[in-house]
Amino acid sequence: MQLVEHPPSVAVVAVDGDELVLVRQTRPGASERTLELPSGKVEPGETLRGAAARELAEECGLAASSYREIGSFWAVPAYSTEYVHVFEATRLTSIPPVAMNHDEDVEVERVALSRALEVLSDAVSVAALALWQRRR
Repeated sequence: MQLVEHPPSVAVVAVDGDELVLVRQTRPGASERTLELPSGKVEPGETLRGAAARELAEECGLAASSYREIGSFWAVPAYSTEYVHVFEATRLTSIPPVAMNHDEDVEVERVALSRALEVLSDAVSVAALALWQRRR
């Protein structure tokens, strides 16, 4: 088995009242579009909080006035070096469109917090949300 070298990443639990902000997008390994938390790689020289803010802006067109680091975990240590840092983002506001990666077809969706674990379709999002629920 080949080890996938992956930079650290962030997952953002963006809470707006009793709703969670999610993104639906195409992923190469999935047969259908996934519904997941806003997330992505930490760029070289970027802080973890900065990466969370950038991902929320790029994927959702939102800014948060409050960020709280929730915790972190290995995504799939059996074959990847990815270490995921989870942030809660609250007091959300819409921002002007940000340059997005045109390779991604991202749609923003909001779901009730009470239904979030039922609808998420990737493991990192499920783990990040469970960690947030345990620590809130």
